Amino acid sequence: METASSSGSWLSSCLNILIFLQLPIHLSGDSDKFHLAPLGGTAKLLCPLTLWSVKDITEVRWLRTPISGPSQVVHVFRGAGDRQEDVVPEYKGRTALVRDEQKGSATLEIRDVRLEDRGPYQCRVQIGNLSREGTVNLQVAVLGSDPYIHVKGYEAGWIHLVCRSVGWFPRPWAEWRDPQGKVLPSETEASSLDKAGLFETAISSKVEDSTVGSVSCAIRNVALGQEKTVAMVMAAPPPGRISSAEVALAVVLPVLGLLIVAGICFIWKQRRSKEKLLYEQAMEVENLLSDHAKEKGRLHKALKKLRSELKLKRAAANSGWRRARLHFVAVTLDPDTAHPKLILSEDHRSVKLGDRRQPVLDNPQRFDFVVSVLGSEYFVAGCHYWEVYVGDKTKWILGVCSESVSRKGKVTASPANGHWLMRQSRGNQYEALTSPQTSFRLKESPRCVGIFLDYEAGIISFYNVTDKSHIFTFTHTFSGPLRPFFEPCLHDEGRNVAPLIVCSELQKSEESIVPKPDRKGRANGDVALKVNSSLLPPQASELSSLGDMTLPWSPDLGPALQGLKVPYF
Repeated sequence: METASSSGSWLSSCLNILIFLQLPIHLSGDSDKFHLAPLGGTAKLLCPLTLWSVKDITEVRWLRTPISGPSQVVHVFRGAGDRQEDVVPEYKGRTALVRDEQKGSATLEIRDVRLEDRGPYQCRVQIGNLSREGTVNLQVAVLGSDPYIHVKGYEAGWIHLVCRSVGWFPRPWAEWRDPQGKVLPSETEASSLDKAGLFETAISSKVEDSTVGSVSCAIRNVALGQEKTVAMVMAAPPPGRISSAEVALAVVLPVLGLLIVAGICFIWKQRRSKEKLLYEQAMEVENLLSDHAKEKGRLHKALKKLRSELKLKRAAANSGWRRARLHFVAVTLDPDTAHPKLILSEDHRSVKLGDRRQPVLDNPQRFDFVVSVLGSEYFVAGCHYWEVYVGDKTKWILGVCSESVSRKGKVTASPANGHWLMRQSRGNQYEALTSPQTSFRLKESPRCVGIFLDYEAGIISFYNVTDKSHIFTFTHTFSGPLRPFFEPCLHDEGRNVAPLIVCSELQKSEESIVPKPDRKGRANGDVALKVNSSLLPPQASELSSLGDMTLPWSPDLGPALQGLKVPYF
């Protein structure tokens, strides 16, 4: 019996999905029409999908699709209950899904409707792995401001009146009424949308200046069935009295005279205030100039000190690069760690990205997602330096990583995960893959990059071999074996197909740490040393007169320089 019941349930589910796919989408009205809801009321948006059985629904998701930006989740119904984890904060606690199993419908209710809720909403219904969607538009009906009437002017016994009001939606209906309640003909009627998308309307009419009673203006929101009315009382002058135009002139002229006098007084006071302000500003400028004369000397001394410190820092950085080159090692690439799409040269010193995967063995040490390869060498102590020629490549990643880093799947490169890497992202923009990443620009793009590892000191430094400058330094307390890391990156539309080349010796185009001896004058292995007087301490200034010095140096001491450590400046 349980087997038959399970089979029947499966057939019923398949039938529901089949009918769900074949059912047409019924939209609630034409696409040019809106579902109107009163401001502050409740909007009821009917999902424009005819559902055969509400019980079989896997998920109902309502999304709002603004004009710009990604879709926003308004309401989620899943597993016979509402879910709030994906809903944007603006709609939390304001929505509910009403399902009618008999009619096969699902309605979204939005309480406390706001003006910002206007726009298209998308209903997405999912049954099993299949989904359908439809769109319905919501518009908010708003009752505008109280209308107000003003007199536009007089003309041959007629009074021109204009009635205005703002903040309506949809477009309001307006009319003038005479004291007996009859509709007056309108001269002009104009409606326009403001920045908020609401209508502002103006309707004008004219009445005879002999009209007695209340002339009213009514503006009505047809969707809400409400209107706002304002009235103006028209009173006829008694016989024998002056006309309204004369009264208006008698009132306007004195008022105009008072306004002119007030304007003159105001201008005079403004002028006095400006003169006082200019005097105060002049005194302030004099005080600033006096302070500037005193500050100028201090700034000059500080600038001189900063220039000296910058000169020392440049000398120290150059010395760090020269120290690093004393520990040059010949690094090779480990083919067992190379991603299947990477192509290594026969001497394992060059790597580039191929167009397809190579038929290689999928071992635990091989990268299968990140197109990277590690060096064959393991470093657990000491100082090591190697150089990589990048040429005109637009993207690359170089550095050092821990032997224990993950080789499978997507890897997040950071010092916390055992990566100390630097990359060129685009153009002259570079990033150190710290957490968060450190971005910077270089004065000159490197064609050759030097990497220096001091295991005991916990330092990994990057150098621009092209202009002999320091780029970036990681500091960390290392434990376990470290290996060189190389990633040539993707082709970048054909601009980044060149390989990464691991230098087998120090770049010949760069100045060596120890200049080559002159075969004619120093055949016995003497070494020429040039003393930079700017780096000598004051008490040793007399050494600057020595210029270049030549010291005898036995050729047998050459290999000993390999492990020499020069102290930092």
